[in-house]
Amino acid sequence: MRSMTTPIIDNTDPSVRFFERQAGDYAIGTIAMDNPRALNALDLRMLRAMESKLLEWRGRNDIACVVLHADSEKAFCAGGDVKAFLSELQKEPGIRFAVDYFATEYFVDYLIQVYPKPILCWADGITMGGGIGIMNGASCRIVTERTVMAMPEIAIGLFPDVGGTYFLNRLPAGAGLFLGLTGARFNGSDAVAIGMAEGFARSDRKQHVLAGLSELDWTADPQSNRELLRNYLDSFVETGAAGESDLMKHLDTVRRLTMRATIAEIDSAFRSWDGADDWIKDAIRGYLAGSPTSAKAIFEQLSGGRELSLKKVFLREWDMALNFCTRSDFREGVRARLIDKDQMPNWNPPALAQLDDDEIDRLFSKRHGQDDLLARKFSELIPED
Repeated sequence: MRSMTTPIIDNTDPSVRFFERQAGDYAIGTIAMDNPRALNALDLRMLRAMESKLLEWRGRNDIACVVLHADSEKAFCAGGDVKAFLSELQKEPGIRFAVDYFATEYFVDYLIQVYPKPILCWADGITMGGGIGIMNGASCRIVTERTVMAMPEIAIGLFPDVGGTYFLNRLPAGAGLFLGLTGARFNGSDAVAIGMAEGFARSDRKQHVLAGLSELDWTADPQSNRELLRNYLDSFVETGAAGESDLMKHLDTVRRLTMRATIAEIDSAFRSWDGADDWIKDAIRGYLAGSPTSAKAIFEQLSGGRELSLKKVFLREWDMALNFCTRSDFREGVRARLIDKDQMPNWNPPALAQLDDDEIDRLFSKRHGQDDLLARKFSELIPED
């Protein structure tokens, strides 16, 4: 019989909880998102708390595995808290808050991606934008029948960040660009089919799955622990979930629409499509309602970032994020979609044909004029032996 102790709980930030549970000679560290009123959207305080705890557990020999989940049945994480972000950004001139926020968010995303210990992410419910950012790097990603995913940044005049350049380019050809340009929603079966999740499990199995982690024979070897976790989860996931993917059934249409040489050609294909499928219709409506500046930036982001390393992806997206905050449709998109909620953003310019190529080039430059805080954080991350 395994020895069990009362969990060690750290509630320094009530929006995200940390606790440890004994598992034989080792312990399981748990990060629980706990801000259901905001659908567990990430603010800077939450991200800083996660960064601190992940770094602590990374350096402790007794932590064998980390679990990332939410107590809410409605959402794992709906993304970054962009309303709070914009409110803070507008409190003073310049973009200092954006520098701190994106450096912390992208560092947390990268840290999860390169974490030496296995991380189980149970992504139940709404998982979008920044929520996908913290989910995507986990070594074992589980989705459920309630999972709803999307990278909807084009709707607010932004771009699919949090490593989107990297993971969207690794989806089946055409799918990543389609999801980035349209903000189309997809479900748990889709996520398994396109490689954004390792397994599909019923949401009511969660407590049993998590409780059982304490009974596993963890060791001091992270690779063995990864295999142990995968084998354990295999007994709970449902086989055949990928075969039920609606997204994969639409893949031929998606490719006809997006596998083109320019964003202008894709734009024309979207506007001339006259099919009857509701999912494709809704996706195209999402594109047409989005920012033209974002559309062209997203095309350049993904087409120009296919060969970049993970670290270079985040550094490039860091420049993009700060330049978007300096001047773009982002503030107007947040106003229209989330603050005033009139759903009538005044995109500038309002049409793709009116875009200035130099303005798109600026979005990928260092014209934001800020110190490279993210690069410095990367350089200070001591490699694991």
